[in-house]
Amino acid sequence: MDLARPPGTRIAAAAITLLFSLGVADQLKSPALPAPAAAATSVEEIADRLRRHLDDDATRAPYVIPPSAPLLAWCRPQGVDTRTPPEGVPAYSGELLLPELEQPLRVRFWLISPEAAAGAVTAARRGSGECDRPGRDALQDVAGFDRLGWRGVRALVAMDAWDDGEPGAVATIVAARGGLLAEVTWAWPFEVGAGPGRQVLLQGTASATSVLGAVGGDPAGPAPATATRSASARMAAALPPASSYGEDMTLWPAPGAGPRSHERVCGDPSHEQNAHAGAPAVTRRLIGGVSVREDVLFLPDEHSAERARARPLGWDGSCSSDEDEPSYSVDPRLDPFTSGPWAGQIRTFAVRHPESPPRPKGAFRRSVAHVAVGVRHGTTVVHLRWQGPAGTDPAAALRTGRTTLMRTLARLPAEG
Repeated sequence: MDLARPPGTRIAAAAITLLFSLGVADQLKSPALPAPAAAATSVEEIADRLRRHLDDDATRAPYVIPPSAPLLAWCRPQGVDTRTPPEGVPAYSGELLLPELEQPLRVRFWLISPEAAAGAVTAARRGSGECDRPGRDALQDVAGFDRLGWRGVRALVAMDAWDDGEPGAVATIVAARGGLLAEVTWAWPFEVGAGPGRQVLLQGTASATSVLGAVGGDPAGPAPATATRSASARMAAALPPASSYGEDMTLWPAPGAGPRSHERVCGDPSHEQNAHAGAPAVTRRLIGGVSVREDVLFLPDEHSAERARARPLGWDGSCSSDEDEPSYSVDPRLDPFTSGPWAGQIRTFAVRHPESPPRPKGAFRRSVAHVAVGVRHGTTVVHLRWQGPAGTDPAAALRTGRTTLMRTLARLPAEG
């Protein structure tokens, strides 16, 4: 089956052809992104090519879509997500301001194997059905995308309440070119009863295509087969094997794993999300006997690097539940921390969480230890988070978490 040309593509193509014949094409503005001859072979190259279009007002969490968010994330997948993009690989995320579009163009790129990139496109195509939710969102169109050497799928969804209760539309292209995987999304409002129309869909498609061309280069040239030995690629290769963190560790979300008692006990997700638009990144989440999150960012200057380093540790320490405040067995601490060339801070605490529904006084569902490290060397930032059962000796569990993260830091190259 050719996933670039799913059922219904010929109808969609005919509709677009009709629109062009009616003069819609004459109203489209020509995108101005340059198209280099060669494809980008690192996320650092992608960042350089797109930097002048980056929206500086949306460069830090929580405004950034992190590389680990699902493909077609606005479909709000249910249960185990089959659209999780590759983790632990060089990635890029940013919002671009292009003169021909009123709304930002959200882009994400990953550098992986061609086989993995094609598999992600397949998952996005299959998962597009989750965008159709009766009474809320309506899947308008799923069409193949095949331009400038990129092949994939484009999904268009109409939403009843997009902005301030007004209807709007969202379109996303997920496509691959060799070892490059891309997701490009744009949104726009429309009048009640009018439907999303096609003008902005076509203009967004043209603009998205120009961005893909700027990254993928001349389609007559070779597509990247593997990432270059860039700083981000070296960092991704240096991440420890999942087994180094304990038994039965696997990428999160783990199919069939269900909730783990030591994952997301408390904290502020907007602070824990270590994201910075336009910065090359490597992110990985692991779950098993413990849970681990690894984030590496490559920032353009030391000021932005320090800001990115400190943000995930800025959580104020409060830890609440739907029932009662849990009691701390080890109070939250934020201390200076160094490990080899890496310097920054470490946050630690252990918590006992009430049962839900409540059990007799003194009964607790979870006893969890939390260790988070935020460090940097020059403009390279590393944030590591470890959570695991605290058992009857939370201080010992915290020492285990600290030692584990120091072992990870010892593997990571600090040079640019």
